[in-house]
Amino acid sequence: MTSFIDSKPVRNFGAQWFSAVMGTSALAISMFLASSRFTLLLIFAQIFLLLSIGMFLFFLILWVIRIIYHFEKVKKELHHPIIGNFFPTIPISLIVIGIALNSIGPTLFNSSLILVNTLLFIIGSLGVFIFGWLILSIIFVHKKIDLEHANYGWFIPPVSHLIIPVLGLSLINQYTNSTLADIVFIISIVAFGVGFLLFLFVGSIIYHRYIYHELPISRLAPTFMIGLAPTSIVTIILVKLAGAVKNVSFDIQPSLIVPMIKIISVMMWGFSAWWFILAVILLLHYLKNRDHPFVFGWWAYTFPLAAFTISNGAINHLLDYQLFENILQIFNILLLAVWIIVFFKTLKAVKKGKCFEEHK
Repeated sequence: MTSFIDSKPVRNFGAQWFSAVMGTSALAISMFLASSRFTLLLIFAQIFLLLSIGMFLFFLILWVIRIIYHFEKVKKELHHPIIGNFFPTIPISLIVIGIALNSIGPTLFNSSLILVNTLLFIIGSLGVFIFGWLILSIIFVHKKIDLEHANYGWFIPPVSHLIIPVLGLSLINQYTNSTLADIVFIISIVAFGVGFLLFLFVGSIIYHRYIYHELPISRLAPTFMIGLAPTSIVTIILVKLAGAVKNVSFDIQPSLIVPMIKIISVMMWGFSAWWFILAVILLLHYLKNRDHPFVFGWWAYTFPLAAFTISNGAINHLLDYQLFENILQIFNILLLAVWIIVFFKTLKAVKKGKCFEEHK
């Protein structure tokens, strides 16, 4: 037992592993949306959901053991200007699993999952807010933060607040005009505001770094894809907001806000599509001019790409325009291909022990 606790996989099991849970559960949601045209994909959605839950529970066990026996190492990573930003992936994983359960769960389980999803919403939201305050305060007082540390991984602690209303606004439709619906609505809109404004603040800092400083080293190249996620998630939030406002007691008239939501959601989607092309251009730059070997950070390609794929399904639900359905199907295939590549490369790296090297 002692040898297991002191082994490299346990000592160096970082929070970034939960980004694999995020990518897998988001793929499940993407598969579920794509199953509206290809019903066979529903089975894949169910498999990926169950896989993501299993991954989370296994990772959580290792993480708890690590906190108990290697707390100083965890504390050191929390204060790291790059690695520390991945700690919120733990509560984010809970919320993304909740989102997947909310849509796919009824096809797997006969009982209602409203209580489970509410608990995931509460615990996940608390975790996102706590890590947001904690990590940003560490960065603010850190005496050795340099411009070269800035990368789109910095989006994770502040912008992770955007994932809260995606689950919260979905749950409101099941509470229907209750006090709980109003409370969840307020929490969701506050988180929306925090996440969106911090997206603007932090985004401008990283944009400045990419223009006036050299590009990050190759192992941080995948983090550029994270820039795709915020506006993709905002698109999803806006679509869910259009359906949720009728189930709260704040006298918000859907007929007054839905037309504006349609316009803004297309704007947000458009930025995501534009950013995806820019991310591909930069990826080609790395492939041509620098090395781009596999690192665990490749999982940063999965969740943001999934968020964009899902946003197409969301906006298609709002506008009922065939273009977005077609893009959903195309990107769902691309997402699956990326996930398969990253997953098997991860297994290969784990076998060789390369995923458990100590971070400097």
